[in-house]
Amino acid sequence: MKTSNDALLGLLGREHVQFVVPTYQRLYSWKHRQCEELWLDVHRAAKSNLTHFVGTLLYEQDAEDAAGITRLAVVDGQQRLTTLTLMLAAFARYLDAHADADASVDAASIERRFLKTTPADGAADAAGATGTSAGAAGTLADGGTSTGALADAASQAKLLLSRTDRDTLLAVVAREELPENPSENVMANLAFFEGKMAEDGFDPAAFWRGVNLLFVVGAQVDRSDNAQLIFESLNSKGLPLTTADLVRNYLLLAETHAEQTRLYDEYWSPIEGMFAPDPGSLRLDNAIQGWLSLRFRKVRAKGTGEVYSVFKRYVEDEFEGTTESLLAELRNFSLVWAENYRYHAVKKFRSSFNWAINGAPTLVADRKLKETDHEGAAQKYNEAMSAVDAAQ
Repeated sequence: MKTSNDALLGLLGREHVQFVVPTYQRLYSWKHRQCEELWLDVHRAAKSNLTHFVGTLLYEQDAEDAAGITRLAVVDGQQRLTTLTLMLAAFARYLDAHADADASVDAASIERRFLKTTPADGAADAAGATGTSAGAAGTLADGGTSTGALADAASQAKLLLSRTDRDTLLAVVAREELPENPSENVMANLAFFEGKMAEDGFDPAAFWRGVNLLFVVGAQVDRSDNAQLIFESLNSKGLPLTTADLVRNYLLLAETHAEQTRLYDEYWSPIEGMFAPDPGSLRLDNAIQGWLSLRFRKVRAKGTGEVYSVFKRYVEDEFEGTTESLLAELRNFSLVWAENYRYHAVKKFRSSFNWAINGAPTLVADRKLKETDHEGAAQKYNEAMSAVDAAQ
């Protein structure tokens, strides 16, 4: 297996290469949530001007065809690759509609480099002489063939999906008429990106800079490798990371070793200790979700699987403090949550954040001072008590 650290656009834009999703792969299934995460990754990369890692692309190389096009069977990463393709297709349409957009790229370049592929020099004539048909590309994906304009598009597509998704993506890229029953996810996610680009404040130059900063680990397997075992190792071996694992690593990873140790000992270790024993980090994960529900009300995690992505969005797009101040707040919140865990007491804290910032309140912290804190009232009280003593 050969691995490399690749710019995602660099991998997708390789000349005379077509990525093919085999028929055994699941259909394209990403929804708006995953699309929004990729969209935010692009803009975070543009804002920081730093490369942003977005995962692994595992593929197996097939032989070149008569047209000199090398086909790469996508073993893992098709959801990400398809979503990027839809994002680029939407951007090409945006650039066509906004001729004055300053993005250092045009629609034709995007389509030529990232949405379509071309035969190697001199190979197109050889393909015609041997009778290679456009439909052969469709056969490679799922044993079927496309017809008409989509058959021609299949031979030129940079990414060829499987089954019902295939013709829809081909029509989107070629700007041809959609099939009778288009793929719902393909069309919905294309519309999502088009809607984002139509919003006020969209900066095409920043978007394009961010897309160019997306990186993946590209892994090419050969016939001597067991692609399925590699796929399993990437996706199912070992215990999955908990929300707490992901949050801890996110907060501490960028610090020096000494600072990591200090922050862990002073904040994270006490946080974990409050919930022990906590098999599977269930209580701590719930505490993090509870804290987010108060601190970041405009975006809610719909289930435990979304908590970490919402956490990242809050820290990177909303939070203005330091890592230490965030850890201190989370530690204080965890103290209150741990004491009231069985009662889900987060509801009673929705109206105030003082406890989260300053620590757990005392039992009388919310009581207002009575009039006896005034000097005159206190004097009258003392006189009355003296009178009682004298009477006794």
